[in-house]
Amino acid sequence: MKATSILLTCLCLLGFSCARVNNANDLRTKVIGKWEVGVMPVPGMNLSFTLDIREKDHGLVFDILQGFDEMDIQEMRFIEKDNQLSANLYIGEFFKLVIWQEGNEIKASLSASMFGDLPLSLKKIN
Repeated sequence: MKATSILLTCLCLLGFSCARVNNANDLRTKVIGKWEVGVMPVPGMNLSFTLDIREKDHGLVFDILQGFDEMDIQEMRFIEKDNQLSANLYIGEFFKLVIWQEGNEIKASLSASMFGDLPLSLKKIN
C-alpha cells in the first residue's frame, strides 16, 4: 500500500512538472515569428517597427527589421523569467522590452525612464 502511494505521488508530481514546462514553452512557441509592433504616439519619435523573433542556442533572440533606421539591432537575446520575455535596448536611451501572455493573447510593453511604460500593439505577420 505504501509503495502504491509513493508511486501515485511521484506520477502526480511528474504530471505537474510536465504541465509547467509546457506552459513555459507555450509563450516561446507563440512568439516565434515576425511581428508588426506599434507604440502609442510619443512626441518626436516614431516607435513602430517589425520584430523578428527566433530560437538560437536554446534561447530566443530578435532582430528589429524596420523602424529604427539609424540603429542596427540584430540578435538581441531575450531573458526568460516568470513566464515573461524581456530585453534591454539602447536606442538613444535605455528601453526595456517585455512580452508576456494573458490568456490566449500575447501582450508587450516598452519602458524607458523618459516615457514610463508604453503599451505595444502586436500583430503577427507570419
